[in-house]
Amino acid sequence: MSKPESEMSDPELVAACLEGSDAAWAALVDRYSRLVYSIPARHRLPEDLRDDVFQSVWTITVRHLAGLRDARSLPAWLIRTTQRETWRVARAARNTRELAEADQPAWADPDEADLLEARQHLREALDSMDERCRRLLLAVFREQRPDYQIISEQLGIPRGSIGPTRGRCLNKLRTLMNNRYPSSPG
Repeated sequence: MSKPESEMSDPELVAACLEGSDAAWAALVDRYSRLVYSIPARHRLPEDLRDDVFQSVWTITVRHLAGLRDARSLPAWLIRTTQRETWRVARAARNTRELAEADQPAWADPDEADLLEARQHLREALDSMDERCRRLLLAVFREQRPDYQIISEQLGIPRGSIGPTRGRCLNKLRTLMNNRYPSSPG
């Protein structure tokens, strides 16, 4: 029995897509839709142009997925492709005066794609952790000054155990990041 598409790794999902699985394509789009849509949103494109970018990126993905050298690099490839499409759509919109002067896209600095890729890697690693560690790390790092008493009550962890548990969970996260993305800073 094969695993559900939502639990497949990127290489497994890409292989299933290339074999023509509609469910795999749906899972792939679902997994990365937020990432793809976030890039034109960061450039402050109007919603209709964001939708154009989104649709165009997935059309390009259908055409070029077989040429992807390493399926583990899919998030980076999607970021670069979406960035290029965002620029293309914004340039076309500017040329046809669809964007008002005040709404010109905020062109990203060259490191934005790397930052988006790192965030995606972190999300994926957190999502693959056990529920207790994932919830604890999100609770502790979501706030600038986390209240350990509230976290203790929410997660059912003794207050004095939060720090040591957090340390173990961070080590697990670091190991996951280094194993999945060896070039990621750990």
